[in-house]
Amino acid sequence: MTRKNLSNKTVMILGGDGYLGWSLGLAFANRTNNKVILVDNLIKRNWEKEVNAKLLIPIKKPAKRIAAYNGIYNKNNLFFEKLDLLNKKELDKIVKKYNPTVIINAAQQPSAPFSMMNAKNASVTFLNNIVGHLNVLWSIAENNKNIRYIKLGSAGCYMDTDTNFLPLEKKDFSFNHNGKKFKLLKSFIPMQATDFYHQSKISDFLIDDLCAKLWKLKVITVQQATIFGATIEENHSVENETLSARFNYDAVFSTVINRFVCQLVIGHPLTVYGDGKQKTGLISLSDSVENIMKLTKVKLTPGEHTVVHNYTHRYSIEEIAKMIAKVDPNANINYIKNPRKEPEGRLNRQVELHDSIINQQENKKAKVETEIAKMIEFTGRHKDNIDQSIIMPKVLWDKINSEKKESIWNLKYITKTTQILNESMKSMKIRYSSIMNSL
Repeated sequence: MTRKNLSNKTVMILGGDGYLGWSLGLAFANRTNNKVILVDNLIKRNWEKEVNAKLLIPIKKPAKRIAAYNGIYNKNNLFFEKLDLLNKKELDKIVKKYNPTVIINAAQQPSAPFSMMNAKNASVTFLNNIVGHLNVLWSIAENNKNIRYIKLGSAGCYMDTDTNFLPLEKKDFSFNHNGKKFKLLKSFIPMQATDFYHQSKISDFLIDDLCAKLWKLKVITVQQATIFGATIEENHSVENETLSARFNYDAVFSTVINRFVCQLVIGHPLTVYGDGKQKTGLISLSDSVENIMKLTKVKLTPGEHTVVHNYTHRYSIEEIAKMIAKVDPNANINYIKNPRKEPEGRLNRQVELHDSIINQQENKKAKVETEIAKMIEFTGRHKDNIDQSIIMPKVLWDKINSEKKESIWNLKYITKTTQILNESMKSMKIRYSSIMNSL
């Protein structure tokens, strides 16, 4: 890969301990001369313990991971700050301290099954994803409106929207009602989720649009397709495994190809939910990292909310399973009852791509085969770490999975966040007034 320095600037990555966040941090730090600040409250580690999720390779604490990066690449431009985005006061301190050129927000509770487990997890998902995101926008508006804000959204926002075209921008729509024709002008295509996680993403999207217009911010929402892959260039080799990203293969936090590949390498049948006809957008971890890096250079004007559909492939779940099963003649595919509520769309969807990333669609078939081969090789090195007992789904969309007992950690977390929110509410009127006066 050709390395070109973006600039000597500061990139702040929220959710820097996560699957995508850590990978972005490594890539920005190694491929540029930027100062890269990883920000995370490490809460995902607690959520994984709560649902008995396990990682393919256990990851070290941030300080040890960064020390390993410094040693391998002989650079000292990657840093970590522990921060809960629900704490607006501490968030402001970090933003003022580093005054980043770009903030990338990948600090989300990322699992649809986790959000559907019980009322507690649904509430935690909304609190973490929506309120944390809103605090970041407030902080940018109050401290430096020139900060470019790249927010990780989800293609799942359109899960229950049966359309044959997904545009990037607002469009005019027409519809018939009681024999009359009506119009809807300048609107995003309707978004409809099928779980609480993706519902939080819809709220995030609309909040981005509101705040960009209201406060003249520079905002990009990345409608992210399902990511697959275990590694990027910086951490694929055996020598660099101390830099491994978080890789989930369980039924709660894993994504479909990652789960299928782990099933393949341990000789477990590939488990397809339902008939497998449901389609999903896909993008490799490598492509996703490269695309988001490109978005730091897209021209934006104040008040502009740019939408990017970040995907490379679109397959049905059955097509994915058959593609992976071809690798091993002994592989089996099992069709099991779908634990989720996934719509059966009638329309073949075309997705509009942003000019900055359209070249990622080239040589798609070869790219997906190459990435899957890399995954199989990498996961095969660590197949003895895979616990097949956590692969099968246990969360059902149509069942109330209530829990009478909550962990002490969760009670402390809810108490803590309630206190933070109360403090935020008291100062909200003051913050709003100060921003409006500055317009």
